[in-house]
Amino acid sequence: MSGQKTIAVLCASSRMGQAQVREVLAKGHTPRAISRSGDIFERDEFRGTTVVSADFSDVDALAEAFTGVDAIFSAIPSLAGDKSAQYAQNLVDAAKKAGVRRIVHNSMMWAPDEPCGEYYYDGILALENIVAGSGLDVTIIRPVLFMDNMLTRFAKPNMVNHGLYKYCQRPGMLANWIAMDDVAKFVMAVLTRDDLIGRRIAVGGPETLAVEEVVEIMSEAIGRPITYEYEDPYKWGARVHEEVGLEALMPRDVYADAMGSFYTFNNTSPLRPFEVDAKALLAEIPVPLITLREWVAKQDWSPDRQEGVAIGSLSG
Repeated sequence: MSGQKTIAVLCASSRMGQAQVREVLAKGHTPRAISRSGDIFERDEFRGTTVVSADFSDVDALAEAFTGVDAIFSAIPSLAGDKSAQYAQNLVDAAKKAGVRRIVHNSMMWAPDEPCGEYYYDGILALENIVAGSGLDVTIIRPVLFMDNMLTRFAKPNMVNHGLYKYCQRPGMLANWIAMDDVAKFVMAVLTRDDLIGRRIAVGGPETLAVEEVVEIMSEAIGRPITYEYEDPYKWGARVHEEVGLEALMPRDVYADAMGSFYTFNNTSPLRPFEVDAKALLAEIPVPLITLREWVAKQDWSPDRQEGVAIGSLSG
């Protein structure tokens, strides 16, 4: 795929989607942001972006939004729940109806190649299979763990106000943290690679860091000592449900059980869902990646509050 292209970006108003829109612009293409929150794209950084409102439940609306684009950067909303499979199928049907063949699908997390018994990961695999089984030209990206999570309400306030990072990664656990902007670089890079059609690729940052190393880097960036406190995954889920304010989405016990199962798997699985072979990845798809230390230096770690809302976004 050469020359200037128009690229539809789904879930465009999310952090991940915004990063992809920025990358499309940076590479000289025209992004079409599929979003019902168009105000975000009035900022100067998104100048040149077309915004189209379309709902995943409406195939005709999606097809109209896709009409005339050269490719789709797809994702399924993370809180779609039981509707996720239908949304994935609607995405495929809409792409075919609009005559769009090339899709780069961002799973927004790691996924196994075969069912692994963990509910969330097996669910992501099932969604991938719908998109990959469409007969279209699909490449799937599986990012492992986001640096941007440090900016969320469950992380940033405790770090900047109390010098405490409470999380449910077991001590010593390794991960290849990646910036969402760098995930967008991978999504963009594979678009022109016909040899990667049909592939599912786990992507992560350039460093494999233990959680203790992450805390040390965060301490330097924020300018105060930060203590890491391991929290039982089930207790973590219950606490985050309250702190983030998820009552309208699902009951506390349901969320705590789901997060407990998910992070217990991450902590113990020999599949090591948060790790990638960065050297091999970059040899195949060479893109410039930012280190965690470089990323934290670019962020705002002030403890300010705005309009009574605690610092930190709802989600990464």
